[in-house]
Amino acid sequence: MDTARFPTGRPFRFLPTPWRFAGFLLAGTLLLAAAMESAGRAAAEGALAVGLPADVAKAGLAVGWAVNHASREAAQSEALRRCREAREPPQAARDLCRIVESFDDECVAVALDPDAATTGVGWAVAKTQDAAEAAALEDCRQSADEKRRAACRITLARCDGR
Repeated sequence: MDTARFPTGRPFRFLPTPWRFAGFLLAGTLLLAAAMESAGRAAAEGALAVGLPADVAKAGLAVGWAVNHASREAAQSEALRRCREAREPPQAARDLCRIVESFDDECVAVALDPDAATTGVGWAVAKTQDAAEAAALEDCRQSADEKRRAACRITLARCDGR
């Protein structure tokens, strides 16, 4: 079995002290970089909560979101809190708040028909903000009355982990 050698011909196991130090420094730097990357990814959990009554046109809609949380549970808790504490929706809609999406390193978007007493609503999670917005708009248009489909607008767009 051949022993790996430096260009000088010296085997790796007999590294001079400066070379050993450089090797340890490089290994330490790589480990630190990996740990930091891991820590950054761990703080990239998101969630979307929605209070969706049977008749959105009459009872409204409540929405809460969270991005860049350290855990899925923390993101879900924050999204539910925001949904239940939203000021504009009626209490009946806020009481229905539930987690509808959990995600990691993705984007969330919500689209609504902004006029009162309308049915258009949609949400989506995707890898990019543009993709999430496009999917949310499409869902909104599908749920809206035919005459109101063009009225759908993005009301929320957030990206997690960016």
